Amino acid sequence: MEFSKLFKNQIIKDDIDLNLFDNKELGEWLVSNFVNILCDYKIFVLSVSLIPKVTDGYKSLFSLNAKNEKSSHNMEFGILKNHEFISEVNTSSNRLSILVLENDFSDYDILNKLKVKNYNLSKIKSINTLIVY
Repeated sequence: MEFSKLFKNQIIKDDIDLNLFDNKELGEWLVSNFVNILCDYKIFVLSVSLIPKVTDGYKSLFSLNAKNEKSSHNMEFGILKNHEFISEVNTSSNRLSILVLENDFSDYDILNKLKVKNYNLSKIKSINTLIVY
């Protein structure tokens, strides 16, 4: 299941600027939303783990793992530091990456770097936000 796409839809629908959250608030939102998405698909879990990861290019990166007696479900979520790391975004690992764009983002040539990736360019809380999933 493409959890990153489901998370992307939730962020856009709820108009949530996750960049404003500190790591504690972000982690709480991620766990809560992951459980809600799983429940929507009749997947009920016994435990959810949230593991912070350290990777160049990300100011926040988390791995989520939800388990029940029969299966486990994983995804990653990260907020990129800046546009220079956009070409390193890996979508094959069910990762959702967010980049808050500055007003002059048209100079970055970002969309050319994303031709083979799934993304949305949205205005969330009046801030240009690139969501790669």
